Amino acid sequence: MVLDLTSHKSGPFGTYYLAAMGATVIKIEALKGDSVRGYAPFIAPDGSMTMWKEDPAAMSLPILNRARGKQSVTLNLKTSEGLRIYKSLVERADVVMENFASGTADRLGIGYEATSAINPRIIYCSISGFGWGEMLNRKAFDVIIQAMSGMMLASGEEGDPPVRIGMSIADSIAPLYAVMGINAALYRREMTGEGEYVDISMLGALTGFLASEEWQALEAVGGKTRTGNFNIRATPFGAFRCRDAHIAIGAGSQDHFACALFRVMGRPEWAEDPNYARNPERSKRNAEVCAAVEEWCGSRTADEVEAALLEVGVPVGKVRTPAESLADPALQARRDITNSVHPDLGPVGGLHTVDLPIRFHKSDYGTGSAAPRLGQHNTAVYRDWLGFSDEELEAWKADQVI
Repeated sequence: MVLDLTSHKSGPFGTYYLAAMGATVIKIEALKGDSVRGYAPFIAPDGSMTMWKEDPAAMSLPILNRARGKQSVTLNLKTSEGLRIYKSLVERADVVMENFASGTADRLGIGYEATSAINPRIIYCSISGFGWGEMLNRKAFDVIIQAMSGMMLASGEEGDPPVRIGMSIADSIAPLYAVMGINAALYRREMTGEGEYVDISMLGALTGFLASEEWQALEAVGGKTRTGNFNIRATPFGAFRCRDAHIAIGAGSQDHFACALFRVMGRPEWAEDPNYARNPERSKRNAEVCAAVEEWCGSRTADEVEAALLEVGVPVGKVRTPAESLADPALQARRDITNSVHPDLGPVGGLHTVDLPIRFHKSDYGTGSAAPRLGQHNTAVYRDWLGFSDEELEAWKADQVI
């Protein structure tokens, strides 16, 4: 069982993935709820969608997507009774996950040391901007992490201003490392009986992700590190303009792909010329080769280019909008993508979100239940599971504990 103390994006998606893989997740929210409950857009009770919360009963689409498969309880952790309830939860838990600013959990009395003293077998996971105890004078948001990791200067052309990745990528990558760490720690616990502290830095996660490329070596040998939509070390490899759209062609990584492309383009002589048939020499002529490919693409539609290259086995794919990709029936059939679900209305037509992009062929998986309303499971968790009385719950409500 997982106690989810997280909010915003990085932590909630981490606990969502655990729920999707079968974990029972109890989302512990402050009395006012996860701030994501106030994030646009909103789904009204009649199914209409608005940018602003015009109906008090409307639910945030981000919370619908991030809180799926979880139970919601409210708890004021700044009270002594709140900490007593937290202790009761921890005694029964396997995992605690939080993404407070570094040091906040310790100040509240719910950090790793305090929590593991209650339950030494606990797997405690923190996601913070810079790691536990690091850069305590800084606040971390995705745009800050993108800037500090170098990611903003990994895209675009040389001389361009920094380019922000068009989504909160640090918030999306950090929970993947968190889930890997939690699962490894749970396996280790099975072997040793010991709990673990899994400490995830958003800056470390994104910089580590970036480090899969050889940036320092490229700089040392005078290579370009910002090459826009093209990989100049494997020519032609990038996004090319067609008559009606753009298309991605990955013909540079293996010579036979490039030669097949040249023949389709009407340049069979390049397939026989070592200056073009072999990638090291071809890449020295990157500008010339890419200009020829773009000229050929520019006289055709993206569908025509894709069909011609698929026929000869060249890697190719049309550039799609995010909305087009989310609507892909093949991705939905694999359960990589699923419908957004409202607790009262069911699937929200035309809106999709991540399911679990890991296909288990022998196991059932998926969250099943829609996102809960704030505090929906207070009675089920505090009375029915932990065994507290109705009178205690009423007193806690009066004292603003729940």
